[in-house]
Amino acid sequence: MSHVELDELITFAMVKKIHLISDEIFFGTVFENPSFISIIEAVISRKLEKTDIWSRVHIVYSLSKDFGIPGFRVGMIYSNNERVVATAT
Repeated sequence: MSHVELDELITFAMVKKIHLISDEIFFGTVFENPSFISIIEAVISRKLEKTDIWSRVHIVYSLSKDFGIPGFRVGMIYSNNERVVATAT
């Protein structure tokens, strides 16, 4: 997604006061323009780290797609929300 599209999603999540979950499972396999932009990069570029959206943006990722190891069920969740992290660990 482009920065403009990600900005629209962030604004929508802020207005509706909802969580935004980004599945970034293929981030390492983007080779052409536009290059991959993480949702957290878009939040930081808008300087929203001190706002409530910071704790409502979550990223999920898995190793199997980028490293070509199907069936390898290892993943991660990145969140600045302590409750989400505590629940996932």
